[in-house]
Amino acid sequence: MPRLVLLASLSVASLSAAAITLWSATSDTGSAIGSEAPPSSQLPRLVVQTPGFSNPRDAVNADVLLQRIEFSDGSSIGSAQFVYPTEIRNMQYAGPIDRFRQQNGANASIGPTGIAYIDDLDGDGQSVSAQDLGLFADQMKIVWGNNNLNNRILLQSQAGYSFVVGLRTRIWDSDWGRDDRPELFVFEDQGNSVMTIQALNDELVPVGTPLEIRAVDLVSMQPTKTWVGRWGQNGQPQSGTYEAKCCAIDLSRLGVTSTRYFKITTAVSGGGEASADLKILAVDTSPGPAAQTMTFD
Repeated sequence: MPRLVLLASLSVASLSAAAITLWSATSDTGSAIGSEAPPSSQLPRLVVQTPGFSNPRDAVNADVLLQRIEFSDGSSIGSAQFVYPTEIRNMQYAGPIDRFRQQNGANASIGPTGIAYIDDLDGDGQSVSAQDLGLFADQMKIVWGNNNLNNRILLQSQAGYSFVVGLRTRIWDSDWGRDDRPELFVFEDQGNSVMTIQALNDELVPVGTPLEIRAVDLVSMQPTKTWVGRWGQNGQPQSGTYEAKCCAIDLSRLGVTSTRYFKITTAVSGGGEASADLKILAVDTSPGPAAQTMTFD
């Protein structure tokens, strides 16, 4: 069948109607793409800076800053245009105490420093209460609201966790089919964990197709490997470093054309490490719903 490209210059309402007609969308928040599974997007160049350190490995207790994402088509997005999470909802964790925390390098200037265990936030420290879960979610918005890859959540347990992430703004796919300009970036220490990402609509109802990320999907960053801090349970630096690996996800792999909300679950059936040490950010690779390029095979 010949390849057909439609250039659309539509209002938001008419675009949503078109999406419903063409893809049997469940809502204008996230439109189902169809049964064809696009391949994994090529990992773009992730340009990282470590201010004050010529050797990036020496910066693992300070700032490890993602400054720019360079796509294979020559376009790039700087850190000022990153779309950070501003909502963390429905936090769930039923693991042991002193294992799930937020942390940053003690010498970091970007993001809050220090260590915060989920079970300590209500002042008790003997269990994980509903208040702990809510306070941890509130702090995650700060920890994930910057470009310092050292400022992340860490889990030393196979209990796993799950929560809903809400981005500052909706992100749109640059091409409603296959493309090498991914929108979601998942950073994980060592790249040895398994997790599932599910897109949600504005009512937090699942849409599209859940995507399981395994160790093979988390790869070394380009053009150079990136290293982050390695800390003990007491928050003190340990010898050595962890390599920060990344999975770049095009929205088409989640079966949607746009989204603001998605759910992350690390307690994955079928085995695999559930102790993901995570940082996630997004980019909007499209000019928006008023000027989309729709591609069909």
